[in-house]
Amino acid sequence: MKRMLLLGMALILTFSLAGCGGGDDDRIVVGPGLVGIDDSSNDTAPLLTVTYVVPPSVVLVTANILSDLASDGDIEFDPVLNTFFVTTGPPVVLFGEDSLNGNLPEFRAFLTFPLDGSTNQDIVPGDALIVSATLEVLVDQVSFAPIVPSFIDMVEYPVAGLSLSAADFNSVPLDFRTLEFFSSDQGQFVQIDVTPFMQLAQVPPALLDFQVRFLVDTGVGPLALSRPAPKAAVRTVRPAARAQDNMSMSRRSPSRSASTPVDKASRHR
Repeated sequence: MKRMLLLGMALILTFSLAGCGGGDDDRIVVGPGLVGIDDSSNDTAPLLTVTYVVPPSVVLVTANILSDLASDGDIEFDPVLNTFFVTTGPPVVLFGEDSLNGNLPEFRAFLTFPLDGSTNQDIVPGDALIVSATLEVLVDQVSFAPIVPSFIDMVEYPVAGLSLSAADFNSVPLDFRTLEFFSSDQGQFVQIDVTPFMQLAQVPPALLDFQVRFLVDTGVGPLALSRPAPKAAVRTVRPAARAQDNMSMSRRSPSRSASTPVDKASRHR
């Protein structure tokens, strides 16, 4: 009897406290999700690994290319203010929706991997035949949703900097795949198969830069309707620290002249 009385008092107290809430601190924040990719150091930076052959040789060559920090970044779009805000070279690049902001701004993340050795990384020759390619990212955060459906787009944008307009935010991708990020990915390396992207980048005239854009896939709206039936990217998770044995530890800015939005053709080999 005493136990039942105590249980009843506990239930009354619980409902009373719930009724006294209502402030911002009491609400449960949900949304499409917000994902952060670590770009802070050589040990954690996004890594493109490409295996290829250069005919007539049949010897497999592996190139490891860290992303170019100066060209990496994200674009934030505020749908209420109808404004874009660009951040370049941040320690964490973001994509998804910030559900803590009342305007619900959307972020899209951009990564560049120079293929010509201009950032003191390995080279992928323009006449190489691609056998496989993986993109590895260290997930810094997965917020507001346990599963974040996402797109990874193969794009082109100026290495001189992202545009403060809809140009780079909404540009039509050269190719794209779908994938999901999970809350369990936080603190883990996620490897994404980007072989089809890399093979496309080698179609003459081959691209100087391998560039991708990450964005959230809400499944509704103009973005979802404008895309054909999606293909899913193969992804794996690797918790171990990255081995640096076969990689350059330097990520310096490209030595070649930066492109501008009007001379994308010059960025082909």
